[in-house]
Order: sequence, then C-alpha cells, then structure tokens
Amino acid sequence: MGEQVADSQLVLYDYPISYNCQIVRLVLCEKGVPGQSKKVDIGPLMEHLRPWFMRINPKGAVPVLEHNGDVIIETEDIIRYIDGNFPGPSLIPSADEDRAMMEEWLALERSFPESDFTYGLVEQGTGKIVIKDMERRKRLINDHMKEASNMTAVYQEKLEMVTDWQDRLRDPDLVERLVEKLDEMLDKLEVHIGDCQFIAGSDYSLADAAWTALLGRLEMLGFKRMWSFGARPHIENYYIGMKRRPSFLNAPVCLKSSLWLVLRSALVAFWPQVSLAVGIFIVIMVALQLL
Repeated sequence: MGEQVADSQLVLYDYPISYNCQIVRLVLCEKGVPGQSKKVDIGPLMEHLRPWFMRINPKGAVPVLEHNGDVIIETEDIIRYIDGNFPGPSLIPSADEDRAMMEEWLALERSFPESDFTYGLVEQGTGKIVIKDMERRKRLINDHMKEASNMTAVYQEKLEMVTDWQDRLRDPDLVERLVEKLDEMLDKLEVHIGDCQFIAGSDYSLADAAWTALLGRLEMLGFKRMWSFGARPHIENYYIGMKRRPSFLNAPVCLKSSLWLVLRSALVAFWPQVSLAVGIFIVIMVALQLL
C-alpha cells in the first residue's frame, strides 16, 4: 500500500504490527487499491485511547477505514467493503460452493482470539509487563474521560472492555487452551488445503488474506513449528505460496516484532520520566567531576 499513489478519499488508520491491520493491508494490496495510511500508535503511546480517535472509533481499536464519508471499524466489514467498492480482482468467489467455503474459513479464523493469545504469551513469559500495561490503559481511559466529559459513556464501555480482557489474561490455562484450539484449526486446514493453492476455489479470496495473516502472526510468535519440518506439509506449502505473493511483502506482513517501533513509542510516552532521569544523571556526573 505504501508504494502506491495516495488517494485522499481513502484513509486507513493503521499500525504496522497490528494483526488486523495486516489483513486489511493484504486485501488492499491484492485489489491494487491506493490509499493514505495514518499511523495510530497502539503501543506505549496508546493514541487509540485519545479522544480524537475515540470519536472516530468508539471501540478504540485499529484498523479503521474512512472512504467518502463512510467510516468502517470492524476488520471483516472493512475487507468486505474494500472488495465490494473498488475495482480489481474479486476476493469473494462467484461460485456458490466456493463462496460458502470462503465464508466458513473466514469465520473460523475470526473465531480465534488473536489478541488474547498474543498478550497471553507475554503474560505467561513476563507477567508484570502485561499487568502494568493493563493498569496504565485503565488510568489513561479515566484521564481521557475527565478530559472529554461528553464521552463518558464511550470511555466507560472501553474501560469495561479492558477490564474483561485483563480478567481473561489472568486465566493460567488461557494459552494452553488456545494452543489446543490452534491445533484443531490447523489440523482442519491441513486436510482441507491438500495440494490446493488457495483456500476457497481457484483464486485468492478474503479467507486467504485472513489465514496468511494468522500464519504470519504464529511465525512471529515462534509457532512456525506447528506446520514446518513436515508437521503439516500441506500448510507449509500453502504458506510458502502466500509468502511469495507481492502482497505479502508490500502489505507488509510482519514476521518479527519491531523493537525500535515499541522503543520509539515508549520514549515519547514516558518522555517526562526519561528526561528527569537523564537530568538527574547529568547532575550527578557534574557533581562527581567537581569533587
């Protein structure tokens, strides 16, 4: 998407390593749709919780698509909108059987709680980081609620969503259950895909975009072993084919977490604390020189 000529009528509110944003970007690239991308930092800076963005999407999440006055906020609604409103190859099969197959596999991918899995792994590995992250989210929501008093109901709903999410992440068996669910999903895909190039019919569809992003996220999280080295050879061949498509590189699908992206966000978010620490360090060094 970034290499195409920007179209001021289409704006994607985006974040580079967001799972759902990657699905949307894959669809934009497969359709050949130009557009403008506006980064909303959902990292430590948490721009998605700020009033200006919550007015665009009361759920406080990316992706969001704006086009000719229309605002679409759900990932599946966005990719269907793109396919139905822009020229380029159709990503919904015309044959009834293939279309039903696409719907089935898209629904299966959508049923997997990717954010629970990703954050659950972090909670499992570090614990304190996720706890602090969730508490900081709630503090920021309360601060923004005071700042934008006319948005109290919106922020109350967002606070409930974050609290529910935090409660789910406290479940010590969450990751294990989701790995079991993934095993079932991938077993089903292994049987279904066989030697086929695409999930539904003879052409790339919305289901392929969604499953490409899911496999990419699993690779990023260190779960490529679930299909590689002969574990599930049909999925391995399918994924290799998806990675060779120009859309995979151009979207791009992120296979590694960007440390610099997170650090830059953290520096901006915590700059008062960082500058104070730097100032104290300089004072101490000067004092030591004078001794």
